[in-house]
Amino acid sequence: MSHITNTLSSLSASATDEGSSTLRSLNRDWAVLCESARAGDAVAHWSDEHLPFEGARTPQDVVDRITGLFRRGAWEQHDQAMLFLLRRVQESGSDRDLAWCTAARVMLPKAVSMAKSQQRDGIRWDDIVSSMFSALFEVVGTYPLERRPRGVFANIAMDTLVLAQKTLAADYDNRSVLQEIGDTLLPLAGDRAAALLPSGGPDPATQAQLADCLVRAVELEIVSRDEPELSSDDPRAELLSLVMWAVDIQALKISDAQRIASYYLASATPERTPRTRRSMGSEGARLRQRASRAVRPLREAALQTRRSAA
Repeated sequence: MSHITNTLSSLSASATDEGSSTLRSLNRDWAVLCESARAGDAVAHWSDEHLPFEGARTPQDVVDRITGLFRRGAWEQHDQAMLFLLRRVQESGSDRDLAWCTAARVMLPKAVSMAKSQQRDGIRWDDIVSSMFSALFEVVGTYPLERRPRGVFANIAMDTLVLAQKTLAADYDNRSVLQEIGDTLLPLAGDRAAALLPSGGPDPATQAQLADCLVRAVELEIVSRDEPELSSDDPRAELLSLVMWAVDIQALKISDAQRIASYYLASATPERTPRTRRSMGSEGARLRQRASRAVRPLREAALQTRRSAA
């Protein structure tokens, strides 16, 4: 009984948390989709094909019907309704993307609830949300229909949580390690071999150092030519200086520097669309894993430099 109560509680969890730009984006996209005439036509066909959807006219109507089945404890009907959508997700029909978004929307409150359970120091709330939804969309798109036809809601939720936890564990380690490396090397800022930013306010020398760092990073294709200029209060500045220092002393290969910059520079710039959002699917997890492997030689270089300076 407690399991059912907990699950029902999760169904009412907020799906419009204003603290997450990812959630706001998802909700905007969903509102547009529900107003789409094309989506309405597809839902009308679904309502003719599947009795629980009878009378549905918008994707939200479908979500409401499936949620209603869950609340009433109509488990068999709930499984069949979810499987109806999941089959279309794995087919090549014109309604594939709509079915994918609708199935994921059914799971959205549960995903938000699970994301809240993963909050920890060192990772932004929006990064947790993005990881959870990237995992959710991948699980929905690859659900084993024939092997697991029962308990679909619970299966998707558990698979999503496991995949998201793996991604977040790597991400948490990456971020904490980078912070530790930066803290370790900051006392060496006066050493020309460690080209990190000096503390204090911006001055012409600092800006020149930043410009030189960015130019060399572009030349080595660690960042793209359209990378915005750096400023001393920009979180990208310390990261890029750290990466370029490791490249200069040959502690980090160019390819590893590119992987670190590709992931962390995007995360450090709020106005950019993170490459690890739901649109990346499983590629988002692979991107984090590559960044995790690339951080290892950076950690080793920091430890070696610290020992040499002692």
